Amino acid sequence: MLSSVFFYYLCKEDMKRMRGQAMFSLSFLYWMLSVSPYDGPLYDSSAFSECKQYPENPLYGGGILKDKLPEFQLFTREDGITVNLPIFKLQDITPGTIYSFSTWIKIKNADSAVITASVGDKDSDELCVGTVDAKAGCWSFLKGGFVASSLNISSIYLKNSDEQDLEIEIASASLQPFTEQQWLLNQQTKINMARKRAVTIHISNKQGVRLENASLTVEQVSKDFLLGSAIAYTFIGNTPYQDWFLERFNAAVFEDEIKWYTTEPKQGQLNYTLADELLEFVRRNQITVRGHNIFWEDPKYTPVWVQNLTDSELKSAVNSRIQSLMSKYKDEFVHWDVNNELLHFNFYEQRLGPNATLEFYRTVHQQDPLATLFLNEFNVVETCDSTSTVDKYIAKIRELKEDGMSMNGIGLEGHFGAPNPPRIRATRDKLATLGLPIWLTEVDISDTFSKETQGIYLEQVLREGFSHAAVDGIMLWSAIRRNKCYRMCLTDPDLNNLPTGNVVDKLLKEWDTGVLKGQTDDHGSYSFYGFLGEYKLTASYGGKVVDAAFSLSPSHETKHFSVQL
Repeated sequence: MLSSVFFYYLCKEDMKRMRGQAMFSLSFLYWMLSVSPYDGPLYDSSAFSECKQYPENPLYGGGILKDKLPEFQLFTREDGITVNLPIFKLQDITPGTIYSFSTWIKIKNADSAVITASVGDKDSDELCVGTVDAKAGCWSFLKGGFVASSLNISSIYLKNSDEQDLEIEIASASLQPFTEQQWLLNQQTKINMARKRAVTIHISNKQGVRLENASLTVEQVSKDFLLGSAIAYTFIGNTPYQDWFLERFNAAVFEDEIKWYTTEPKQGQLNYTLADELLEFVRRNQITVRGHNIFWEDPKYTPVWVQNLTDSELKSAVNSRIQSLMSKYKDEFVHWDVNNELLHFNFYEQRLGPNATLEFYRTVHQQDPLATLFLNEFNVVETCDSTSTVDKYIAKIRELKEDGMSMNGIGLEGHFGAPNPPRIRATRDKLATLGLPIWLTEVDISDTFSKETQGIYLEQVLREGFSHAAVDGIMLWSAIRRNKCYRMCLTDPDLNNLPTGNVVDKLLKEWDTGVLKGQTDDHGSYSFYGFLGEYKLTASYGGKVVDAAFSLSPSHETKHFSVQL
């Protein structure tokens, strides 16, 4: 249970700023909570990425699966073989309700296997709830979820993605429903706890006497959370596009301009002109910029001349590539995506051996030690891909770090179709067990949807990202190239907002403290709850005026700031 007082404290300022929006507004929920207690479920962020000797207790006490054991039903695989699969039969599934699912799994008759939980009917379409790389002899934690839609959802069933003949054991299963309002309210509470901080400003005279009714103006001038977009060569010299970008974003990434096929299309012919011009813009405007990417394991995006090298020539070429980039751009990029899409492809590791990635990271770290080095991968949060399950990603990160690699960032590309919010959140919960910063590095929504649907889905993805405490930044993959984008634009070619651009503008305003005006109370104090970042303050009393600045960094303690007039 959370009391109305707690929620009111967290959401009061958000309620004021969001009131009157045309779309579904959380402010109505905040108003409801300010007059009545919240008795809904609290989202449990618990997750486990280690295989344990014994399963933990079920989340939410099991939810609507409390004290229920799975049944077993016969399913016919695509190869015609019949298998006996564990299944939870569901009743009273409500359309539009969000369900968080978790369970512990152990297997027999195999050392390891990818187990997929799905919802639906055995004879109809299915929706993936989540996956786990289960093992024999210990218990592995599967966490995911689904939004009840028009699917014929009559059961949750678990099957082996590799179609091996094995036995699946289940323990501590849980299915917890959330209404849309409950889900969004839990989400907003997490935003307030991770992205905001309580502040009390004290105003006094030179003798230390607190001043009542002193006037204050507080304005947030920069944000701690980094939200940005990809930019491309079309950005260079395009003042309207640059102005549009600067009004919104504090971070950038070059879409193609630093990739190997751009900087060295022919061996020995280095050309950093486009990257240099983009870098000049971000320097001039104090924009944080990511380095994407040094190597790409997909041969399709590896220069043809590189693919034709002998192994010894390739080793020399990759060392020259690193040396060239680091000698030119050391200390310029806060991140480097050192090896892109390592789970799906293996060009360099196949050619140079299994330690190739380790050597890449080791060399980059030696030459640019202050940059955070990332793995970057797709289909970890977007969908259930047996090649890039969350457990495979975690295992790869642990494997590389155990070998001494300086890899300290988790990159999730985020090329979404229709997002599954509870599975997205559950996946990040599990990744957060590593204690590393998570970035959404290439967020977009498939252009198979209408512009309006892209906007709806983008808002879901951005809210899920911003509300997760382990996520440090979000990059939109929305660079305009020849009047089009990779899959999702924010504007038309004339820089008029599309629905996706309207969503970004709405959330940027919502996630900004803005300008606050007020007066000190009878204790000479003024309190508010503000988003993390930099602030400027103007205080006046009796004809005296003083300007000051302060910052809000992450902390659960109230920030106290004193000003004398």
